[in-house]
Amino acid sequence: MFFYHSPIGFIQIGLSDKGLTSLQFVEQGGNDALSVDLKAMQEEVVRNLDAYFEKPHWKWTCPVDFSAATSFQKKVWSALLEIPVGEVMSYQQIAELIEQPKAAQAVGNANAQNPVLLLVPCHRVIGSDGSLVGYRGELWRKEWLLKHEGYRGLSQQLNLF
Repeated sequence: MFFYHSPIGFIQIGLSDKGLTSLQFVEQGGNDALSVDLKAMQEEVVRNLDAYFEKPHWKWTCPVDFSAATSFQKKVWSALLEIPVGEVMSYQQIAELIEQPKAAQAVGNANAQNPVLLLVPCHRVIGSDGSLVGYRGELWRKEWLLKHEGYRGLSQQLNLF
C-alpha cells in the first residue's frame, strides 16, 4: 500500500502481483510500505495518476485486479468504463446497458463497492434527475472530477467547493 497526493486529497493505493486492487480517497497519507517486486507497478500507477490530473482524457494503462469482485460487480464496472470522459449516465441507464433494467439500486450498490475510484469512473454516474448522489470519495470530489473532465451539465446551485 502507498499514498498519492492528488489535487483533491490523498489517495491510498493497493497493489497485488496482478495489478491495482484499491484506489481510494483518504483524509491523510501515510508511510509507503511496498515490496520491491511491486515498485514498477507503483511507478506505472503514479504515471497514470499524474497524467489523469494533467489531462483527464488520459487512457489508463494500469492493470486492475478484480479477483475479489462478484460477476455482477464486474459487469457494472465494465459498463462504467464505457462512459466517455466528460459524460455521465444514470444508475438506471447503467442497469439497462447491462440488460438488467430493474437493477438500478443494485448498480448503485456495485458502484459503492468500486475499489478503484477514478480508473473505474463511478463518479460519472448520477441520479435519474441529474443530481450528484452517492460517491464514496465525497460529493465535492465528484463535482470536481466531473468539472475536471469537462462535464457541462452540473446545475448552477451545486457549488460544493
